Amino acid sequence: MRTLTLNTPEQMQKYQAQVWSLLVESYRKVAGGLHFDSVSELVSNTQRWRLVIRHKQVIAVTIFKAKRGWKLVAMATARTAGSRAKNALKRLIESDLLKSWMELSERAETFVLQHCGGHRYLIHASLVANLLGKHIQANNPDGFHYQRQVAGQVKAKVLVGTPQW
Repeated sequence: MRTLTLNTPEQMQKYQAQVWSLLVESYRKVAGGLHFDSVSELVSNTQRWRLVIRHKQVIAVTIFKAKRGWKLVAMATARTAGSRAKNALKRLIESDLLKSWMELSERAETFVLQHCGGHRYLIHASLVANLLGKHIQANNPDGFHYQRQVAGQVKAKVLVGTPQW
């Protein structure tokens, strides 16, 4: 297995079909879904992809936008690669938390907080609106969870990582 960091659309084009397929499948049941309408939008609106490759197949991917540092905006694994893919994604995220940030909900939140050490990088909800530049409702007694509109739905979220303020 090898890990690649892709920073240009030209680099991304080689893997775009595999990455798109993984993302579409991974976000199929997520409320609000994948926030990209096409593979071309994914390539043109993101600035960094980190991939784990095994036998020429992408088994794990993290996708970033350059926003207050690196904002992780999507992640996925190849379900056919089972625990190997899950462990590869875990390693990517553990490494990424040191130099990026992410907004999480649902299964992604559980995975990052429980398996990737995300609980050590929680960002207080009082800082979220400024970081995102979006209106939120920070009314959870834990001080970290908040709610905001995403794709027409109100979702409970949490921020983790190390943004650049």
